[in-house]
Amino acid sequence: MTQQKIETNISYKIRVAGVVVLYHPDKDVIENISTYINQVGQLLIIDNSDIIDSKLIDKIKSLNNVNYISYGKNLGISSALNHAAKIAIEKGFKFLLTMDQDSKAPLNLVSSCISIFEGSNNVGLVTPIHGNKYGTHIRPVVGKTEKVTMAMTSGNLISLDVYKKVGGFDEDFFLDYMDIEYCFKLHLHHYDLIRINDLVLDHNEADLTEISIFKKKVHPHNHKPFRWYYKTRNMFLLRKKYKNIFPELFSIEFNSYLRMIARLVLFENYK
Repeated sequence: MTQQKIETNISYKIRVAGVVVLYHPDKDVIENISTYINQVGQLLIIDNSDIIDSKLIDKIKSLNNVNYISYGKNLGISSALNHAAKIAIEKGFKFLLTMDQDSKAPLNLVSSCISIFEGSNNVGLVTPIHGNKYGTHIRPVVGKTEKVTMAMTSGNLISLDVYKKVGGFDEDFFLDYMDIEYCFKLHLHHYDLIRINDLVLDHNEADLTEISIFKKKVHPHNHKPFRWYYKTRNMFLLRKKYKNIFPELFSIEFNSYLRMIARLVLFENYK
């Protein structure tokens, strides 16, 4: 690696903090963290678990470059992300990488996202393609990058200056749709959301399964009842806040929610 490339890597890392929110993680979380811990200046690990696996947490704490914080109870993803953003801002970081505990990052995730921010002063968030073991999120695309309307939390790089301007994550959402609500905030303040189409995050969400019905593959999420409660509750919150402001964007999200409900009724166990 040339000296110029080394200096570039150091330059972007000192501007980027990372956060991963834990909730009763399994041992795979350490391997997942290892894929992005060296891409950030500091990794904030916010643990929402009410019961702590002390052996696993000791291993996590032994990792270099981490700041482990435990609430001792579940205060929600929004609260955890806001806490991490506050710490990152106080420490002088300019960007925050937001990760889920079930995600693995490509080695060039942060550097690729930083390059998008450096090319524009109107970007609020950069996101990768969210892949999984069934490839349900990977679609044929045209162009290396494109503007998108929404992005899931994991793998996003957000500008902390923009975060402060739009007001952060809405803690009323607690769990589910808090990432979508943040995207609505970005649109409200006229910031762009950019997806890098050749950057794929390994994001195995929930308990995704694959079922073949008449040669068509269906992918139920198999969420537990408490997740369905928050999905439904927060969809109504989203409707109240944004349906009249962004009717077309809200309609897209609501139709996606209805398709999930249909898969639940037809294929899942927690009816």
